[in-house]
This record gives sequence, structure tokens and C-alpha cells, in this order.
Amino acid sequence: MAPLKPPCLKKGAKIGVLAPAGSVQDGQLNAGVNALLRAGFDIELAQGIRERKGYLAGDKEKRASALLDFFQRDDVKAIFCARGGFGSIQLLPLLDAKVIRSRPKIFVGYSDVSVLLNWLLHKCGLVVFHGPMVAMEIARGLEGRSEDFFWGTLLGEKRQWKVKVAETVRPGVVEAEMLGGCLSTIVTTLGTPYEIKTTGKILFLEDVGERPYRIERMLTHLQMAGKLEGIAGLVFGSFTDCEGEGEREREVKEIIQELFHDVSYPVVAGLAAGHGEENLLLPFGVKMRLDGKARALYLLESPVV
Repeated sequence: MAPLKPPCLKKGAKIGVLAPAGSVQDGQLNAGVNALLRAGFDIELAQGIRERKGYLAGDKEKRASALLDFFQRDDVKAIFCARGGFGSIQLLPLLDAKVIRSRPKIFVGYSDVSVLLNWLLHKCGLVVFHGPMVAMEIARGLEGRSEDFFWGTLLGEKRQWKVKVAETVRPGVVEAEMLGGCLSTIVTTLGTPYEIKTTGKILFLEDVGERPYRIERMLTHLQMAGKLEGIAGLVFGSFTDCEGEGEREREVKEIIQELFHDVSYPVVAGLAAGHGEENLLLPFGVKMRLDGKARALYLLESPVV
């Protein structure tokens, strides 16, 4: 199915904010909402967004209902996630792809929300956005390129862009759609009806707080599951707080070089997206160009209409 581009966001529009996974701290949520209000938008919090079931933002049925409600409502023009954590995958059996596909709109999140992003792309054909969340980066304040990529892309003002990455692992040039997200979350979909479909795509991977041996274990898992065969290209983003400890520890950079130095597709590392200091908004489901030799990723078409 052809990807559905959502309508661009306009100043004054209503943004629905929901917590599809982990419970949200009031202070961070309020700070993020105030930042969106100052940016010129009307904000509505999902029913039950402040509920807590341990580390979860309430029961999965309520979280799924809140997401579907926002998609069905004509007055809600975009849906921003408050935070990640854990719990997004619990919603997938409870969602209705036909309902969502009939009402395409901007959906933004990352981290644990990666499973929702890829499900919305695969099952609903919806172009989605891997990027800053309300009770995280937006609460702390977007600035510089993060602010430019976020608002410029969602408002339809930034229809094409080029961003440099830190390192070439394998040269080559490809054009394809991007998908992916948080490595440790994506691996949990393997063997389920919701596992990521990577063939012919540029795969983006990032993570936070994982020791190098766990990164290598998860990349090996993806490899043995066939998810790194037939991809168009591979982009590694931020791997924050993933350093090794001790003389015997391997580093993430070493692991990536070893696993991917002789693959048939371009591989780059160090894109400023994910859990790092800078989290550039990445559209999933529209054409991009990856140039390994030039260490550059290009957005070739607007993800909104």
C-alpha cells in the first residue's frame, strides 16, 4: 500500500498528547504542554494520561482507547507522545488499522514508541515521525537543529533536507524509505505478528543505557532473524550511555565496524537522532537517500501534505 502522508500542522491547531507506554511525571508533562502552548498550539491531554499502574500509564485498554479516540476525532490534527518507557507493544492487538488509515494525521514519538511507529507504517500505511516527545525533549526545550527539524518538517516548511553523520562504515548510495528506532524495543517484536519488516528499507537503529555486549547480542539476533538481509541501507543513531567498562569490554563502535564492514549495502554511524543530546525528527515512510561515502542522509520528499 502507498504510504499516506498526513496533513501538515498549522499554528493554532489542536495537538493530542497521550502516554502509550510508561507513566508520566506531572512536572515534566506540564513543562512540555506549556512549551507547546507557547509555540502557538491548542493542547488536549488524553483521558487517563496521568494514571499509573506501576511503571505503566494505566491499563493497556485505556491507553489503546485514547490513541484510537485521537485518531478518530476531526478536531485533533496531530498526536504527540509524552514519553516512552515500556508498554507500547501491549496496545497493538487492541488497535484498528482501518480506523487509523481512514484518518491519517501526524504521529510523533520514539524509544518504546518505535514499535507503534513501525506498526502504523506497516499495517496502516501511515507516514510517521521518529522524534522528540512532550515530557522529554519538548519539556526541556527544543533548540537549534532539533527545533528546526521538528517544527519545520511538521509545519510543511522543511520539505527536503540533508544531514551529515559522523562515520562511514560501508560506502554506497541508495534511495528508499526509512523505518526502525530503538534497537532493544525492535528486537522484542521478533517472533510476534508485529515484527519489523526491513526488506528494501533504510533501517535506523539507536539505543540508550545498554552495555556493548547487549548491543552485540541484539544486532546478532536481528542478523540471525534475517532482518539485516535485503535491507537497502543501515543508519546508526545515538547510543547514549552505552559505553563499556573495564579492559575486556568491547565498544559499540568496534562492534558495528566488525559486523558491517563487508556488507553489500551502505552503513553509516553517528546520526544525531535518538536518545542523545540532539534528537532530529526523522520521517518514516517517505523516500530518503543514504550516501555512505559522503556521510550524508537526505530527505527527498515532504512527509506531509
